[in-house]
Amino acid sequence: MSTTPTITTTTTHPGYFKDLGKRLSDLLTKEYPSEKQENKVEWKGAAPNNVNVETNFVQKKDGSWVGTLIPKYKYKEYGATVSAELTTKKEFKAEVAVEDKITTGLKTTITGNSKGDDLFATLGFDYTHEKATVGFSADYGKANGSTVKASGVIGHQGFHLGGSAEYFLGQESKLNELHTILGYASPVYDVELFGRIKSQDDQDKNEVGANYFHKYNNELSFGTEIVYDTANAEAKPKLTLGSRYSLDADTVVKTKFDTEGKLGFSYGQKFNKNTKFTVSSTVDTNNFQTKGSSTLGFVLSFEY
Repeated sequence: MSTTPTITTTTTHPGYFKDLGKRLSDLLTKEYPSEKQENKVEWKGAAPNNVNVETNFVQKKDGSWVGTLIPKYKYKEYGATVSAELTTKKEFKAEVAVEDKITTGLKTTITGNSKGDDLFATLGFDYTHEKATVGFSADYGKANGSTVKASGVIGHQGFHLGGSAEYFLGQESKLNELHTILGYASPVYDVELFGRIKSQDDQDKNEVGANYFHKYNNELSFGTEIVYDTANAEAKPKLTLGSRYSLDADTVVKTKFDTEGKLGFSYGQKFNKNTKFTVSSTVDTNNFQTKGSSTLGFVLSFEY
């Protein structure tokens, strides 16, 4: 068994804010049942004329199913990507993204959404530089107001400092979220300190914490995160531990556990280059006998 991971990277900037800590986030959340989804069947296909199509059917916690069709077309000569999403709930999204046309490193995205009674548009900009990245987006047309988001990351030799803010503009304008991250990333491990403020209807959250991810070798990865809510005097720090182990090239096992008593397990099996099946479960060990204390889900993926 090799103890030195083989990793190659082509990243020439410190990364977007949304991607900071992604390896740990994927370790602790990906391939586990989410709060909104239990079961999922998905199909992805690529045609030689630059058209990609994805369709999926997701079973929600209430037992209902939602289908989504996602076609995507790339105009390589224009640096543009046109995509859409159409769901069985009659929600629709159309998006056009253009990269490196106005100036090198700039990506402009225009999105139109139809969701419920809302028909709105979103304009976004992402700019990458060797030492920094910047992101901005704003929507317009929602009945209750607009949301503005801004983020930025500066980095040097693996170190990065990032910040993100989300502000709601309406009759009762407010800061929805403020998030800062200081960290270091290498091919083998990531370590971060973070703080975030979240405005919620019932109770605001002021969280501080730290996380660590380590790729021990090509088979084993593990990580941990500790979060403390300073706005709640009775809150205790929440510690989450997670691991991922490849039994072989086609089989992956993941586990996680936190100090709130939530235990997670995931088993992924790749049958061939086109088909993968993942079954996972989350159990509340503090209320093991209570109805709804455990969640079992699966994802069946086809890719051609």
